[in-house]
Amino acid sequence: MGLIRLLSLLVITLIIVSCNKDQAISMHWDETGCSNPWDNFITLDTFTTEAYHQGINDYLSSEGITVNYISSELDSSKMEFCLACHCKTGNVITINIPKRDKRKLKRLSGNSQFGLVFY
Repeated sequence: MGLIRLLSLLVITLIIVSCNKDQAISMHWDETGCSNPWDNFITLDTFTTEAYHQGINDYLSSEGITVNYISSELDSSKMEFCLACHCKTGNVITINIPKRDKRKLKRLSGNSQFGLVFY
């Protein structure tokens, strides 16, 4: 009987500890030609990756999302060869945020008619 209580207490403690809302998670976005949630928010005179990431950061901050960092890398397997706004460029944007902001971030792509989502 005592062993069952001890195991139950241990399981409950592990569940509580693992539910940390400040734990950082990474979410990904397949960049498109012009259907990204932040496209209307970014105005760049010269294009640099750092300036683009800063524009994304500014947009997400205005939506109440805390951003730890943003990075991007090219994945040629995701590249679509078309010129429509919803076509993927192959650039995968990684946004590191606190776990508590995951729902807010996913809601930003909730009305996408092309199935574009954060994953």
